[in-house]
Amino acid sequence: AQTLEEVNKCKRAGIMINTFMLASDYSLVNFVQKITQMCRGKAYFTTPYTLGQYLLMDYMSRKTKQIH
Repeated sequence: AQTLEEVNKCKRAGIMINTFMLASDYSLVNFVQKITQMCRGKAYFTTPYTLGQYLLMDYMSRKTKQIH
């Protein structure tokens, strides 16, 4: 809850939060998606095994794409 309050402060201040995530825990993925959506930022999802590829979720352009 405290982190989401800080995210709201960043949003009000016009600060965009972009996240690069290496974990695959679904609860963490959902948390990062929520933060990214709140601040209209970008989230990059990958694993230590597939660093050359990642999934980009861009809430500014409302696009999701896989980058190779």
